[in-house]
Amino acid sequence: MKGKTLCSCVVWTTLLAGRAFAGQYTFTSIDVHCPAEAAASDCPAGLSPGQVAAQTGAKAINARGDIVGFYIAGGRQHGFLLNDGEFSSLDFPVSGVRGTIANGINARGEIVGQYLLPVQLKDATGADLPEDSPFYCPANLPSPPNPPNTADPACIKGFRFWNGEFSTVMFPSTIDANGQEHKHPGAIAMHITSDGDIVGCVHDHDLGASMYGAMWTKSGTFSLTPNGGQLSASDLMAASGVPMSMNNGATPGKNKNVAGFYVDMANRQHGYLVNSGMFNSYDPDGANLTAIWDMNPSRQFVGTFRFSGEALPKRHAFLQNPDGSPAVTFDFVCQDPAGCAGAPLGTVAFATVAFGVNPEGVIVGQYSLVSGGAGHGFVAVPPDTN
Repeated sequence: MKGKTLCSCVVWTTLLAGRAFAGQYTFTSIDVHCPAEAAASDCPAGLSPGQVAAQTGAKAINARGDIVGFYIAGGRQHGFLLNDGEFSSLDFPVSGVRGTIANGINARGEIVGQYLLPVQLKDATGADLPEDSPFYCPANLPSPPNPPNTADPACIKGFRFWNGEFSTVMFPSTIDANGQEHKHPGAIAMHITSDGDIVGCVHDHDLGASMYGAMWTKSGTFSLTPNGGQLSASDLMAASGVPMSMNNGATPGKNKNVAGFYVDMANRQHGYLVNSGMFNSYDPDGANLTAIWDMNPSRQFVGTFRFSGEALPKRHAFLQNPDGSPAVTFDFVCQDPAGCAGAPLGTVAFATVAFGVNPEGVIVGQYSLVSGGAGHGFVAVPPDTN
């Protein structure tokens, strides 16, 4: 980690849990920055004294109020940890790494996320790297049809960071119904439970048909691949699997509830819940696109959605309580008299995404003020924790 920078808006959240309603959240905007009075050596990576990151996204918050996420500075993506009011940058320690995102943090402070390797097809001896090597990264995707310099998704690997040490998170080979082995070069670690189990996804050379929700637990690895073990044999989707899916949140313990999102055969994106091995789709009322991004130990889960008929980039955040009541929906509102990211008090964001929720119901995420605008992090504190 590099840089420890005092944050101008400290968020402290070790308080009592409480149910929240739209309009009652207290919002705080977060942008990774380096104060003008700081020494250059204390700035987060890529920033100089007085600079603010071009974009910030808050991805997770634990019970202590520690926040992790990502920011962009100098055209490069870095992970960050906000702890006791100080920003520290997180970059996976491999030469030429092209980007790092911190996606999850648990109560112990274990952090998980993803990093993007530089192109590498051979090892130090000149031998070809196997697809399941943690260093394997093929050439960028062709352009066109892809934008210039688009990385092959096989170059995305998961990581765990604990006690100052990084380790790579990858998924083992799987066997299909015909007995054929499939190696999986890519993985993303999204969140980590209080007991150390990790949820995310496994993928090959795309983030579409080859992407399946995945779990790394003390009792083994499980996934939403065909017969991948996450679903009960009695679930109709167990044999075929759930492609274009991602596990994004889970409760701790043996009888896990798991939440995420998937794309159905009609190319429509939904949230999902897996409880006792049974798969169930989820959408807030009126939504035509849904993604669940996290779940806390009380089975509250958060995410983002778009109403039918809205512009394609439009997003709203939601929190779903476990009692089955209608989802609590909200948009980030600037409550700072000094303004938020240049916008005045009272401005409502064009797009709001809830990425993480801690045991107290405090939510973190990202908002943008206009369609296609820069992303900024936020914290949303429910009324009973203020």
